[in-house]
Amino acid sequence: MNSSSSGRMKSAYDYFVSLVNNVEGFILIASVLTMALNNVSNVVGRVMFNKSLFFTEELNSVLIILITFAGTSYAARHASHIRMTAIFDALPPTYKKGLATVIAFVTSALIFSLSYLSVEYITWIAPKGKVLPAMQIPVYLTYIWIPVSLFLTGLEYFSSGMKNLLNKEMYLASQITGDGYDDVQDV
Repeated sequence: MNSSSSGRMKSAYDYFVSLVNNVEGFILIASVLTMALNNVSNVVGRVMFNKSLFFTEELNSVLIILITFAGTSYAARHASHIRMTAIFDALPPTYKKGLATVIAFVTSALIFSLSYLSVEYITWIAPKGKVLPAMQIPVYLTYIWIPVSLFLTGLEYFSSGMKNLLNKEMYLASQITGDGYDDVQDV
């Protein structure tokens, strides 16, 4: 592969990551705002008019699923996920990179497996025809984001593992280098 095709691939990858970041960021913001508006509207309706919104609980359940799984992918891409670093911090830099690479590939494999299993679950539940009682949305549609987000999360971990193999510096995420403590403030 020559350098111009490599540059185009990198540019396409960067565009894809940017697009996914923007879409997931919008989904997260819109979901949190919708949930807040839904809850406030329900409370106002219950207190002032003695009537609750019949769909509040179901909508919040769908939004929690969306926020949880979109947030997982978003956090992995920004190296903002929870890390257990007691052993990692005690290692010299060379071993840190090796451990980060192994962790990225193992996590990627596990996340891809979960993505596959979630597709299996959705294909199992879809033919049953279950719908949410209040909103009348097929239940399987509320789970659609799970395999998509898990796939994107697995892709992010795989990408950071590959970047660790192919580059000198250590990558915690495909776009984040270093040990992850450079911009963390003391609490």
